[in-house]
Amino acid sequence: MKLPCWLKHFIVVAGLALSVPAGFAHDAISAEARKSYLGKLDELHRTAQSSATPAARASARFQTGKILTEIRGLLNEDIMSHGKTQGLETLTLVNQLNASPNKLAISNYTKLYLADLQAWRDAIALDPRAKHVTVARFMLFKDYFYDSFTDNPLQPIKEDKQTLLEMISLGELLLPMKDAAVDAEEVTFILAVHYLKAAESGALPKAKCQNRFAELLQKFKNTWADSLKLSTLEALSSP
Repeated sequence: MKLPCWLKHFIVVAGLALSVPAGFAHDAISAEARKSYLGKLDELHRTAQSSATPAARASARFQTGKILTEIRGLLNEDIMSHGKTQGLETLTLVNQLNASPNKLAISNYTKLYLADLQAWRDAIALDPRAKHVTVARFMLFKDYFYDSFTDNPLQPIKEDKQTLLEMISLGELLLPMKDAAVDAEEVTFILAVHYLKAAESGALPKAKCQNRFAELLQKFKNTWADSLKLSTLEALSSP
């Protein structure tokens, strides 16, 4: 299906907005901020690679994910606003990250920086009972989704059945979670889209996907009736 231009713009901007940390979106990267980012990342990398307890290494990977999310948000905001990253300190930060274990990849399709999903995966795997696990799962779920397509979420750039089923399981796990850091509307939206893809690709029985999508859509109507995401789901599911 062909999406309206307004809907494509909303989906892309919504994904970007979720990656831009509050209080940072319009601030230039100073020399002090650059040094602070790199110093913290270096320290966290040493901890993650050390013989520290799994809990300590998991925490280090989680904090790494948070810092890289901040940096990624700043870089993508720059690209969206100006077409490229700019400023001496920003460019220096990018070059130094590229020479470190924390290099951020750029999408060949959107030309934006991609999330470091491995940091979230490590934070979950190393200490599955840690307090940060729910947030790490949410970040993995959200970041994977918004990096997986260009302008139509039903047309992922590259997605295999195993990954799609993993994300559906992750979304179902997150759905009942009561955590201020987990956006229930976002989880419901992304999970509903995944069920549409699963129905279309045959990853799950079509009837099961249609029934689950209908339940999630009804939840949207009951809970977030004024949300643009509801309009998006209705447009995506229309013939």
